[in-house]
Amino acid sequence: MMKTRRLASLAAAALVATGIAGGIANAAGRERGQDAADAAALAGLRITLSQAIATAETQTGGRAVSADVSRERGATARIEVEVAGPQGARTVLVDGQTGAVTAVHDAGAEGDED
Repeated sequence: MMKTRRLASLAAAALVATGIAGGIANAAGRERGQDAADAAALAGLRITLSQAIATAETQTGGRAVSADVSRERGATARIEVEVAGPQGARTVLVDGQTGAVTAVHDAGAEGDED
């Protein structure tokens, strides 16, 4: 009986360790996949991140606090620039091909995150 409990405990510990290791490997795989997606989004840009930030700052009269490049399936890459300015925090969407501002939203407004 004691030996059965010990084996059951060891088996449970092995399952937990395997699950943890699998979860870590899966997370690392997702991270590598995200890195590849980020690289593809950057490769699809015709303007620089600096140009997009300058455009967003000019459009809002504020200062950029963050910028992110995103690309949805079949869509051109876009740059989302968070700007703090006289009208508060704003999100400026800049087309990655043309450099044109496609939208300006209050930061955190619904529809801000696509």
